[in-house]
Amino acid sequence: MTTSNSDYSRSAVLQIPSASEPGKKRNVACVFIGMQGKRLGLEVNEAIALSTAVSVEHDDALFLGEVITCTPGDANWHLEIKVEQILTGLQSLMALRARLLSEGIPQPLGLLPVGARN
Repeated sequence: MTTSNSDYSRSAVLQIPSASEPGKKRNVACVFIGMQGKRLGLEVNEAIALSTAVSVEHDDALFLGEVITCTPGDANWHLEIKVEQILTGLQSLMALRARLLSEGIPQPLGLLPVGARN
């Protein structure tokens, strides 16, 4: 399978709650169709229940929302997600997090009262 730049720019990851492991999320590969107003269109290879809280990673953004429609297509399912929040700058945040974790957390200086011996 070959992918072009346009295919890559349309690829996204849908995160949904795991049915088998409560509190965990499951990643589902999907295709980003587009956004109109506060509605995000995706194509996925499985049906997703309506009202499911989801997150979608696409390019450098994280979309948080809820599934409002899931309709069968020719080979895939078309999802429509009502977007509640969009977080951008994910790559910058990940780089900052990695840098902070590699530097470690500075330890406070131990202060001794005047005249005390080490």
